[in-house]
Amino acid sequence: MLRWGWSDISQADAQVHAQQRAEQALENVLKAPQAHNLDSDFERMEWAGEYGLYGSTPIREEVLERQDSTVMTRNSYGAHCLNTAQVAIADMDYPREKPLPRFPLFSMIVLLLALPWLWLTPLVWSIQQIALIVIIALMGLMFHSRLKQWLSARKTQQMRQASALDLAIARVQQAQANHPDWGLRVYETPKGLRVIVTHAAWAPQAPEVKTLFQELGADPVYALLCEKQQCFRARVSGKPWRMGISGLSTQERRWPVSPENLLARREWCQLYEQKSEQFAACRFLQQLGPSTFCPEAQAFVPWHDHASKAQSPLPLA
Repeated sequence: MLRWGWSDISQADAQVHAQQRAEQALENVLKAPQAHNLDSDFERMEWAGEYGLYGSTPIREEVLERQDSTVMTRNSYGAHCLNTAQVAIADMDYPREKPLPRFPLFSMIVLLLALPWLWLTPLVWSIQQIALIVIIALMGLMFHSRLKQWLSARKTQQMRQASALDLAIARVQQAQANHPDWGLRVYETPKGLRVIVTHAAWAPQAPEVKTLFQELGADPVYALLCEKQQCFRARVSGKPWRMGISGLSTQERRWPVSPENLLARREWCQLYEQKSEQFAACRFLQQLGPSTFCPEAQAFVPWHDHASKAQSPLPLA
């Protein structure tokens, strides 16, 4: 049985809390068969996710910085996240798109190799030469057909992305029109939109948050995470694989990391910090509704925009 403890005071205080939770869990297990009318040999197995969606343990992440009640942490794959219980944040994902057909690279390479041969080889009209010419011609037709498919699919995907962005923005605008007193700050992310509520401080359990998530069609996993952790989260640095590097290894990603893996984690983090300077996590689009920010948003938004490089022209990751 594994139980984690946590504390903002000290490691020893966290250890005491972990011991208390372990003792309580053991007591619950011992009482389970009688409480649920189960056989005495009943055995329960618990699976705990990294984000604690199905348990009562807060997210275990390295704390990088604190400002008032907002905390910046490093998540399981190494990115920076802002965590706040007072400034409501909604994430909206675009619909998933079909993958692009593969670029006809093999056909192109064959043609690039074959065309010089055709140009330099004298025509003798042998059966072998005619067969090769026919094969090269068929390869050229195949390349042309697949290239047209690839270009058409790429153009369609770009049009869908633009359309998805417009539809998502229109949905946010409609939500704000339904609630004229709402101040909503809108950002573009690599796969959707991020909306920050600026006119008032809402706790995750507030009924307004449920209304906001429903009207925006917020990511259901994100909504569940906010409910379970009683906290809103905003990733403010790029995802490693979008920047051309791998994420933290299995041994290095769980926090607190074991001493033997600490050096490797630090080296990876140094590489990540250097790479992430070249990318933004989101891009500011517009402020809807009242322009006056509540005190909590006044403190949160500048930090968010600076950390995420939301005002920069850098590519999103």
